[in-house]
Amino acid sequence: MLNNRNIVNQAGFSVIEMIVAVTLLAIVAGAVFGLMRDSMKVASTTYEMTDAQEALRTAQEYINRDLLNAGDALTSINNILVPQAFVTNYLTVSPVDNPSTPGVTNLSILTSDNDTPAGTTVRNTNPVATVHSNPLTDRITILQIDPTFTPIALAAGAINANGDQVTIAAADVSRFSVGELYFISSSVGATFGTITNITATPQLVFANGDAYGLNVSGNGGRINTVSAAGTLATSLMRVKIIHYYVTSGGLLMRRVLGVRGGGFSDSLIAEHVISLQFRYFLSLRDGGGNVVQPVEQLTDSTQQLALNQVEVTLSVETPHAIQNGTRQQLTMTTATSVRNMQFKGALQPTAGG
Repeated sequence: MLNNRNIVNQAGFSVIEMIVAVTLLAIVAGAVFGLMRDSMKVASTTYEMTDAQEALRTAQEYINRDLLNAGDALTSINNILVPQAFVTNYLTVSPVDNPSTPGVTNLSILTSDNDTPAGTTVRNTNPVATVHSNPLTDRITILQIDPTFTPIALAAGAINANGDQVTIAAADVSRFSVGELYFISSSVGATFGTITNITATPQLVFANGDAYGLNVSGNGGRINTVSAAGTLATSLMRVKIIHYYVTSGGLLMRRVLGVRGGGFSDSLIAEHVISLQFRYFLSLRDGGGNVVQPVEQLTDSTQQLALNQVEVTLSVETPHAIQNGTRQQLTMTTATSVRNMQFKGALQPTAGG
């Protein structure tokens, strides 16, 4: 008896065929993974470079905007008297000295600080910060009137003879807070002071021992001098002292002294900053009649008044190593006219001219 059977060929891949298939699969997979790896590397590099470029643009925009507006409505004030200790503690290690007024600095619309020494502490930071020192970086300080504050005209006698109490209208009391910095000006000059108390009279008190060392009461004190012991009419306004510095951690900070509600505010402008340098262009000529070369530090009042343009060079690096195990560095240089200084130095029309 014959059995009908369907014979099916059950033979599989041979060992050689399997090796060839696995090898081809490995090659294809390797190519795909390699392409994905390169794509991810390109994407990461693009992101890091874009982030660095954005930091450069943002930083330059902030600095140049403040430079452009430096000195708005302040160019007519030639004597801004502040204690030299305040300047060296907060603004520059190389203040412009005036031998006729020891211990007092005539603060300019723009104050420079070239290659700030390593280890220089930034006052009133928590945790404590120091200025970037590898490489050394510059600092710059710019004065601007705060347009959000309407100045208060003070009649003669509103400031006491000691120069530490300012009488204001009751309707204005709510505009002030203890710890705020204010600008007091008159026909003979101006100064800054810190409110240490507000009385019910109402009076703003500018007593000695404020947090910034600005207040000096008594004969020869700054408010006393500016108000001529209270006999001159004065103006009370808020002026911002804008100060740029780079921390040891590579953070570009914009500190504004003279803000609503306190003494100052710190704002982070850019990260991974490795260098900040300034050059100052002056409308001065040397003995041969040639325009003087740009300087890196404003060393006297003549240079401060002759300033007409500032060159800003800023360098940043990518957050991570993206090529040959190193971080990519980017540098941008811009030049901005200090328009108010140029206006001050412009030729004025004369009678019949």
